[in-house]
Amino acid sequence: MKNIIIILCFFGFSFFSSKAAGDPPAGKIYFSDKPFTTGNAGNKTSFKSSEFIYGRLELNNQTLKDAFKLPEDGKSTMKNKNDSYLRYTITITKDGYQWGYDLNYIYVLGKDKNSTSFNFDVLPNPAQVTSLMSMVEEFDVGFIPSPLYREIDPRIFNDNGNYTVKITLSSESHDGWGKAEPMEKWPVAEGEFDFAFDANDIATLKKNSKEVGDAVQNGVNRVTRLPDYFANSTKLSDPMLSNANINAILKRDLPGRHMTLLKFAVGSYTGPLWKIEKNDLGLILRRYVTPDINVVFKFENTCYIGYVRLWQEYQGGGKYGPLIAGGGSCNTCGDKIDCSLVK
Repeated sequence: MKNIIIILCFFGFSFFSSKAAGDPPAGKIYFSDKPFTTGNAGNKTSFKSSEFIYGRLELNNQTLKDAFKLPEDGKSTMKNKNDSYLRYTITITKDGYQWGYDLNYIYVLGKDKNSTSFNFDVLPNPAQVTSLMSMVEEFDVGFIPSPLYREIDPRIFNDNGNYTVKITLSSESHDGWGKAEPMEKWPVAEGEFDFAFDANDIATLKKNSKEVGDAVQNGVNRVTRLPDYFANSTKLSDPMLSNANINAILKRDLPGRHMTLLKFAVGSYTGPLWKIEKNDLGLILRRYVTPDINVVFKFENTCYIGYVRLWQEYQGGGKYGPLIAGGGSCNTCGDKIDCSLVK
């Protein structure tokens, strides 16, 4: 007689509950009602819903890159190949009930990967937002305000009182063969605080949430210098992809998206220079240039760092159309940069 295994699932009221259970890096997460700078002075373990909240991860003798196994420069899946991201999970508990939100990614600049600390937003002042967060790993769409703002909902905060908020930073790890490991093996860092919720603060919290969302959408991740890859543009062997031709194509096509080109650099790549894109039926749609073209452009008097993808639409009979700027980041999706810093 075969054994029968019965799995009983009990569901409380929650949106999503997930916990990366890997061994945490050697460090600690601190929280404060003021933005952290170079230390954890002023850290607190309890807050009122009328206060702003910021987080800081401090690692012991490990860099962010080593602790979370972030990719080396040039090997990241991010558009500029140097920056990275962490998964940002929030869990809220009260009276034995738990709610969680796990569809968040927080941007990590390449310059921060070698740091032993990491400052981030939890419930920030709209005028002091520093973290760029998104629901997608590519960070080209889906920008969101800090997750705790998103959780201010009557289905969770249905009563005044004290709640426990836990923040988890984690990163997907891979084995020696490059295969993704189960969540139990992911490196994680966790911290929690008490959150005294008062319904009288709801209107202000909702207002702040919208303003934080607007700040993120409008390019909160302002950089203070051009990334190094603009000084190390990749040279391509195909005469069609000379710098002069690429420059002409960008200046021709970007104005159609209301972008004014200021600077570009060809990204790094591996494998073939050209790749073929097909639809689900196996029919050729286009061929595209493997490396992205990193660009600095102006849109409505604001400068952004983004990317463009060059391709040729398939015309049939083994022939392709002219080379065009066929895809890329939207005109407000990139990092903001002061236009005077673009040299």
